Amino acid sequence: MALTGDWCPITAAPRDGTPIVLWMIESEAPPEIPQPVGYWALSPKAGIGYWRLFGDPPRFCSDRQIRGWKPLLRDHQAGRIGRLK
Repeated sequence: MALTGDWCPITAAPRDGTPIVLWMIESEAPPEIPQPVGYWALSPKAGIGYWRLFGDPPRFCSDRQIRGWKPLLRDHQAGRIGRLK
């Protein structure tokens, strides 16, 4: 299945701990709300990287379990923070 809209391939996702919106492989359609959100983490003991998904309990997955990604709405958040100052 091809990516649609502003979704990017997971191979192009940031691997620096930046939280991003993830499109999980089990979902045929992209998520309509920014969920799930996760970030790339490294396991110092195992020496491997993985996606850590926010939630209770947190989940962990690999690139194979993700269809695509897109950034969180940073422009909107930055504008909101600017108005609060």
